[in-house]
Amino acid sequence: MVSKIRHMTVAQYLEIDDACDYRNEYIDGEIFPMPGGTGNHSALVALIIASLINHLADSDCVVRSSDMRVQIDATKYVYPDVSVVCGQSRFANDKQTILLNPTVVVEVSSPSSLARDYVDKVALYAAVPSIQGYLILDQTRVFAEWRWRAAEGWRARQFTEMHAVIQLEPLGCRLALAKIYRGIVFEQ
Repeated sequence: MVSKIRHMTVAQYLEIDDACDYRNEYIDGEIFPMPGGTGNHSALVALIIASLINHLADSDCVVRSSDMRVQIDATKYVYPDVSVVCGQSRFANDKQTILLNPTVVVEVSSPSSLARDYVDKVALYAAVPSIQGYLILDQTRVFAEWRWRAAEGWRARQFTEMHAVIQLEPLGCRLALAKIYRGIVFEQ
């Protein structure tokens, strides 16, 4: 596994990342290996993808998995757990492995990724004009945070009850936490 490497160029990063059997994020010259997920992480990602595909079936929105790299800017590349593009997808390369215009991104957080998901990635995703919403799901408890772009800046709302429903305005759909967390077992 690659550890943090200082001063790597974007070209070096893309070459290493494309050759790896695991994903790496890249921020301003540093590469960050993305470890494999837990059972809850995997299940939550699958359930959110299934819910979004179901809700968006008759729209012009496309749901993409965590294999889709998103370019934040010329020196920042990340892999959201889920991304959704409404309208025509734009890519930075001919292989269509670098997405430029997600509308909504989703991250499933873990105890080790809290600061990254709730601080670092909030700033990163806010820097992408096409991103209108960012959903963070906790894999250790029923907890979701929905952040969306409003005229006065970014707004946020938290959901902690299984019966809660999140209005994903940019996508024109509502997600019930009961469906997203269906079958998820939390450690006591």
